[in-house]
Amino acid sequence: MNPSSDSGGSHAVEALATLASGLGVDSIQSGRKALEVVRVRSPEMVTVAEQTGEDLVSTSAGFIEMMLMSLRSDVDLPWSEFEQRSHDYGRLRAAQGVALEALFDVLAVYRRATIELLSRPVQGKAHYDEIVGLAQARLEDVTERLTTAIARGYLDHIDEEHRARESEMSGLAALVTAMGRSLDLNETAEVALVESLAALRLSTGALWMRERSSYKLLHTVGLDEDQIDGFARQAGPNVKASASASGRSESQVDRISGQEWNALRAQLRVRGRTVGMLTAGTRVDRVFNASELLFMAAVADQVAIAIERARQFASEARTDHLTGLANRREFERVMEREVALAERHNRRLSMMMIDLDNLKRINDRLGHRAGDSALKVVAQQLQRVVRASDVCARVGGDEFSVAMPETDLDRARDVAARLRGAVDQAALSMRAPEHVEVSVGIAAWRPGQDWQGLYQAADADLYEDKRRRKTVRRWQQEDQPVQLRILGRAGGRRRVSGA
Repeated sequence: MNPSSDSGGSHAVEALATLASGLGVDSIQSGRKALEVVRVRSPEMVTVAEQTGEDLVSTSAGFIEMMLMSLRSDVDLPWSEFEQRSHDYGRLRAAQGVALEALFDVLAVYRRATIELLSRPVQGKAHYDEIVGLAQARLEDVTERLTTAIARGYLDHIDEEHRARESEMSGLAALVTAMGRSLDLNETAEVALVESLAALRLSTGALWMRERSSYKLLHTVGLDEDQIDGFARQAGPNVKASASASGRSESQVDRISGQEWNALRAQLRVRGRTVGMLTAGTRVDRVFNASELLFMAAVADQVAIAIERARQFASEARTDHLTGLANRREFERVMEREVALAERHNRRLSMMMIDLDNLKRINDRLGHRAGDSALKVVAQQLQRVVRASDVCARVGGDEFSVAMPETDLDRARDVAARLRGAVDQAALSMRAPEHVEVSVGIAAWRPGQDWQGLYQAADADLYEDKRRRKTVRRWQQEDQPVQLRILGRAGGRRRVSGA
């Protein structure tokens, strides 16, 4: 049906066109009145508009102006523009979660406001019924056409949302599959970031690892070297969020709006602990909606699990399972690095080696569980007496080593003395049948010496200490008086043992 076709006499058509042309200036006032009705009929739409800063008076006046213009026969009506505006209106309200029925109801309010606006000037005059009847007939056709455009826009948005959710689920499945292929931490971080950006349809991002109270950059995508610091300042871990979302996912997602970047930032959490931070962003104008924030949270949960798994695997590969200290392989990497730093910066470096002297006797007399307990005692006391910058390791069955940067021989000897005292005290508190004893060797690095040479020097000093301790124990035993035991029964002949 063509809304511009005439219905009624020529006088009514001309009068209606004249009225519609003159009443356009009153559309704002009518918009305000219509908004009061909308506020009662669809309060949820008014609430959403107020939250987003939308001017609902202008929106109402705009629809009334379209309806007034459609009543004019003296101009060519821009129906393509009217339908596009209505289509966009339907998409917007769908994105805001307003019910489609509420939009139809609001459009009916605008239609009644337009009829009321037209009726007042011709009230009680000739041809009143003819003019108002013609306006109602035309507005019925106009409303039907606008309703169709609004519904089409609304359904287009829903269709796009469904396709986006399907794409997100597919992307999430691809992300989980890709991240499950590796246990290497750096490789997992790279795959997690690349797949997350693909799922979110973004091209730029960064992933930081949480280390104690700070964040260490692990991987970036889409950033040149000179852009990384700026990205971190505008969308990194320490930037204040403009909005946040939390749902059933453990990870929290923030929306960041900076001078250059619009981004989503996820705090990666596993079992209540923050393990990292992931930011995905773009320089183009983009408003991330609530569903995208929730999807980012689901992605972040999977990334957090993969990162934590890879980090746990890396830790286990570097750690002695019994004591929790570094293992031999990790200690060798540390020593190689520390010797290189000492050579480059002319720093002092000492190394300490510790041997649990009587582990075999403890195992033979009390069992291997007692032997494991003795090893744990030494490891615990070792961590107590050294600095946080020192690296402790279990390098053999009963051997421990400590890399001590910026440490000379005198300080290393002080640490060794405190270690012996701490081990003795801990062994006494355990009241174990077999006392825990340790020997200690110390060596200081010399310029030009590699870490193997330092290790051999400390090992030689360890065996010298072990030899000295055996000699001292032998002397102590020789100095002890001979103990006599009287054998035989009371009242009979007595024989003195050792006589």
